[in-house]
Amino acid sequence: MAALPVRLIGFRRYWLVAAFCLSGTHAHADEAPDMSGAELFRVFCASCHGREARGDGVVAETLKQPVPDLTRIAARNGGTFPTERVRATIDGQDLPRVHGTREMPVWGWDFYAINRADPARRERVNELIGRLVDYLASIQRE
Repeated sequence: MAALPVRLIGFRRYWLVAAFCLSGTHAHADEAPDMSGAELFRVFCASCHGREARGDGVVAETLKQPVPDLTRIAARNGGTFPTERVRATIDGQDLPRVHGTREMPVWGWDFYAINRADPARRERVNELIGRLVDYLASIQRE
């Protein structure tokens, strides 16, 4: 399968986020689809990380940095899955500017969409990120 041009990656990402935020009949700011961690992974992560989370998604070859194998996070961390670090990486909002940019989308911002300060939205986003983190923890291999 041919790789997507880099400029389409951003375009695709924003359409996925728009679909995510606007799905449902009411599309209130604090609503999001009731997706499992596996479904969230498929929609938001598989294009880069691959269906099996091994870093071989269709977009991976267009990126400057190799896409990590997410099934080996625990193996790379002495056999322990670093839950909070994975959560912070997905959320991405506390990434210090001095560390530069990163290629991975900052899904926390997209999940929050417009109103990050809204406590209900913050709780919902934390729930969605938690589902994704739990899914990643469940697919670890040696």
